[in-house]
Amino acid sequence: MEHGLVGMIRPVDGMGECTMVKAGFFGLLVALMTSAALAQESDDSARRLVEQKLRLVETLTNSPAARQATTAEGEVPALIGIGRQAIADARVALAQDQVDQAAKLADEALKAITLASRRGASAGALPESVQRRHFDELREQVTIYRASADELVRDGRFAVAANKLLAQIDRPFAEADSLAAAGRLGEANKKLSETYRLAVAEISRLRAGQEVVLSLKFDTPADEYAYEQKRFNSNEIMVDMMIAEGRGAGGQQKLVDGFLAEGRKIKLEAEEFARTGRHKEAVGLMERAAAQLVRALQAMGVPVF
Repeated sequence: MEHGLVGMIRPVDGMGECTMVKAGFFGLLVALMTSAALAQESDDSARRLVEQKLRLVETLTNSPAARQATTAEGEVPALIGIGRQAIADARVALAQDQVDQAAKLADEALKAITLASRRGASAGALPESVQRRHFDELREQVTIYRASADELVRDGRFAVAANKLLAQIDRPFAEADSLAAAGRLGEANKKLSETYRLAVAEISRLRAGQEVVLSLKFDTPADEYAYEQKRFNSNEIMVDMMIAEGRGAGGQQKLVDGFLAEGRKIKLEAEEFARTGRHKEAVGLMERAAAQLVRALQAMGVPVF
């Protein structure tokens, strides 16, 4: 009696060995095809991640502030140029199916643009139109938190502290308006940012663990989405200002940059939903994006919640 696999198979019409060989071949073929499919799926996923990161960096390089900065002198336009070249090289690498190289170049581009943003914020390189928009958005946010403080005045437990907070808000708020009227928007934004941080921190402290609920009503999901966009922009301004003050230096820099990049990425996803009229989903994404900026601020020691 023969032993082994072949000896255990009875030939059928003289074709037993041929059947076994074919079965083995097709089994191997299926295994190879499955392995290739899994590898393809992994490659496709990696490619999508790289393309998503490139879209994020392209959005940053095409922002009004970035376009304005390229006409200035110094390090900022050079960094933006490095970022744009890295994007172009990454696109070429993707076209040649060099996904790993494209991912490396995308990271280099994001690093260059983030550093340009940091240097630009420090140098006060933002054009007047951008600073004016920042001022309007910060002013609106401070107004909302002031209304929350005003509500606390009517609660006997918090009346004294809330009145004190109102005075702390109103004085710099008026000063910021005067600075803006005089064309000193950079100083006005800094004062409003400080006032905003104070308002958020103090209201959170007064609530002492309670959920801070702002009295906001929106007629449509699109209105709520527009508000969430402004809230994100206000927090983004605060992050940039804290970075410019050196609060994100040292070991915190990578952490802060990561939160900021993730927040901006989620914001882009929200914009895609909003463009197709899916504003409820966009609002949810914007809330997640804002949470990333809150984490960035907390990492720099800013008491926001």
